[in-house]
Amino acid sequence: MSKSGRPAARDRIRQEREREAQRRQRNRVLIVVGSALGAILIAVVVIVVARPGESTGTGTVQSAYYNGPFAPVTRNPDHSVTMSRTTVTAPVLDIYEDFQCPVCDAFEKANGAVVQKLAFQGKVRVIYHPFTIFLGEQPAQGNSVRAWAAAQCVPAGSWLEYHNLLFSNQPDERAQGGFPISLLLALGRKIGLTSPSFTHCVSSQKYAPLNVPLSEKIIRSGIDSTPTVKLNGKTVSNAILVQPGTGLQKLILGAS
Repeated sequence: MSKSGRPAARDRIRQEREREAQRRQRNRVLIVVGSALGAILIAVVVIVVARPGESTGTGTVQSAYYNGPFAPVTRNPDHSVTMSRTTVTAPVLDIYEDFQCPVCDAFEKANGAVVQKLAFQGKVRVIYHPFTIFLGEQPAQGNSVRAWAAAQCVPAGSWLEYHNLLFSNQPDERAQGGFPISLLLALGRKIGLTSPSFTHCVSSQKYAPLNVPLSEKIIRSGIDSTPTVKLNGKTVSNAILVQPGTGLQKLILGAS
């Protein structure tokens, strides 16, 4: 190579090294940006997975398994609730349930609509006995008490709608802070309960202190599991309660 060609060669080598350095720099930037975007995506996924109920604070809730029509509802002094046509006195179906009980939820999915339709048709008198079976078991007891206390704030005419929404939005009984106040208020908004009196009643948990004494009384009476369903005083098998189909309907109609 001539002396005159050496500077040109050195310039080409220098330029190639500079271009290579620039390529490496661009690659590093792309890697950093890609990693950052990946971290953001992972964070978003974690938030969505870890906080699936966040939207309940704005009123987004799961629809009820059944939305009516309903027979008239009457609140009773012992905190039970009667669903019945006024002329119907028998047969009588007593339902002892806990809003946090997963088997009660299974019962509602399988036969809640059956019971409520038959009551609307005047075929049965139904008495709901909500209480807390999870006494001494946290966080299930706290979750259950919050839901029970909120249901006490609901007017009789809206009680069945709220009852059904509690079950269709039931959290896992092991969920810390299950049935948060935000969800309980959102359930109310779903059915038009937005008054200051309802909001204050739910938020303050006005009726919560009544739950444990009532629950202890029901348990002492011999109701030691939920759901416990009695037809004219006779306990119905749980196998029938959680089985979809006509089994429970046949029992009720047969007791007429």
